[in-house]
Amino acid sequence: MEGETTKLLNNGSRCIFFNTDSDDYRCVVILTVKRATGTFSLVGCFFMLFVIWLLRRYQSLAQKMILSLTVAAFFDSAAYVMGESHPEGFLCAFQGLWLTYFDWCALAWVCLITFNLYLNLVREISTSRYETLYHVTAWGLPLIMAVLPLLKGCYGPAGAW
Repeated sequence: MEGETTKLLNNGSRCIFFNTDSDDYRCVVILTVKRATGTFSLVGCFFMLFVIWLLRRYQSLAQKMILSLTVAAFFDSAAYVMGESHPEGFLCAFQGLWLTYFDWCALAWVCLITFNLYLNLVREISTSRYETLYHVTAWGLPLIMAVLPLLKGCYGPAGAW
């Protein structure tokens, strides 16, 4: 019995959270929900990008920031659609890097859009001169935060999550 428990704990399955084999229905449900929500998000981002392109709505800084947020969310959604767990190795580390980077990029753009709205509406400050700084912050800071765990070898199997 102890050997069987050890086998389940160390089987290298994609469902390490539940300590069961990879065919456990809970893992299948989690991965299916993750892919479905990723697909809806991907379609929504594609639609937003199409509308932005169609209406040429990328003239002002706020519109460019929304475009950048949509691009970050698009690539983040693509990672969730690919959301299969991989055993340790290059593909696993790449998926972890990709997810970490674009999750942080999307969050950074949301924060910067909020900050920009505050400066424009409350403080009545023109922010067009900050565009380069916004891009460096929203694309560069997440890159640092995603690469540091990669350099330390911290990316690895996380199960269905």
